[in-house]
Amino acid sequence: MLNKTQAEIPYSLVEYTSEFRRPILAAWPAGKLIEAILDSLQPWGYTIRGVEANFQSHKLDEYAITFRRTTPAAPPRSLTVGVGRVNISAQDLDWTEAEQFITSQSAALDAIREVGGAELQSQQLILGMHVQLKESSRKDVTAPLLSPAASQLLDGEPDFSGVILSRERTMISIDASLALANGLFVRISRTHPPETSFAEIAKALHDDEQRMFDVLGLEGIL
Repeated sequence: MLNKTQAEIPYSLVEYTSEFRRPILAAWPAGKLIEAILDSLQPWGYTIRGVEANFQSHKLDEYAITFRRTTPAAPPRSLTVGVGRVNISAQDLDWTEAEQFITSQSAALDAIREVGGAELQSQQLILGMHVQLKESSRKDVTAPLLSPAASQLLDGEPDFSGVILSRERTMISIDASLALANGLFVRISRTHPPETSFAEIAKALHDDEQRMFDVLGLEGIL
């Protein structure tokens, strides 16, 4: 497309989840694990003030320790490790800080493997984001996603064309944003083998995000 639509991403949420092959029961009580993870994350603004522990549940699977970035406090960044999985969450993460984020979270995952004895079984990264369109309407931007055959499913002129596309390890959905008057809500999900590095997972997400922008004819900062 020669004429690109200017777009920006006012809100996004990245969520990474890895399931362990076996519960890391030998790592609990988790004093050494907490110390190792906190040491690995400390250079990037994580302190003891941001560590929360939940050992109150009667279910071992619900035991969890959450590490939240405290300096700066916003936008939120957190890592939660439990007996059976680890979750990483980051709001409003853009690619200008990708290198620091990848390095910090890779260090924490290394600590979980080395000190906690975790062996990864599966990895999944999900990106959910609201995309604000500038000049063009979302109807015009998403019109190419609707085939002539699909347009016959309903009478009248379609006011929006969304899509859900699923492949073996990947799914993308494009819908109208409920938060933005002229915006899209995009969700990209991809699963990865356990041996895939965090850097490789991040690159795959960047490629998926760039491809979505290219297909829709959007231009802006990812």
